Amino acid sequence: MSTTRIVLKRDVSRDQVGYVAYDKKWRIQSVTRESESPQRQVWATRDGGTVITFLEDPYLELRYVVVQGAQVAEVAQIIRSSLACWTIEEALEFLRQSHTSDEKIHAVYLTAASAPVDEDPQVVAALQDIARDQDAEVRQALLVGMGYLAGWPIVRSIAHSLKENDPNDDVRRSAEYLLEGLDRPNVT
Repeated sequence: MSTTRIVLKRDVSRDQVGYVAYDKKWRIQSVTRESESPQRQVWATRDGGTVITFLEDPYLELRYVVVQGAQVAEVAQIIRSSLACWTIEEALEFLRQSHTSDEKIHAVYLTAASAPVDEDPQVVAALQDIARDQDAEVRQALLVGMGYLAGWPIVRSIAHSLKENDPNDDVRRSAEYLLEGLDRPNVT
């Protein structure tokens, strides 16, 4: 089954995603209560062959849509043409332009969540660069963000290097946790 993730820009609300779903006559499958976190809403295309899941991650401060099924390319194009979405090029540029720790951390999350399913050389170079950042919190964010890229071979390599060589105990421990998570079944 084909899958893609589309990161929404900050000004795009769950309601706006719902308006697109309503306009396209996608059927609502489930929704979380307002008090639940993270926020999640699921639709299916009229034929039921494609599932569209809106997720709001309060920890990473990201909102994104995961599209899975037979019509991924078509549905993803509808979302991208209807809503303000991050491209991987924009995320990488934001990462390059980031100077403060907070900017870098947010840019790492954006880049990881916006990255394609298959390993991308530009993203790999950016991840390797961030792994050498002076700030331990930025390197921690890298390990969290790489969870979105669990199927990429470079993730294991970077995590292993941080586990063995990082000067910060917390970063080394987080790298070990990521490696343990990658070894669990059903992680792709």
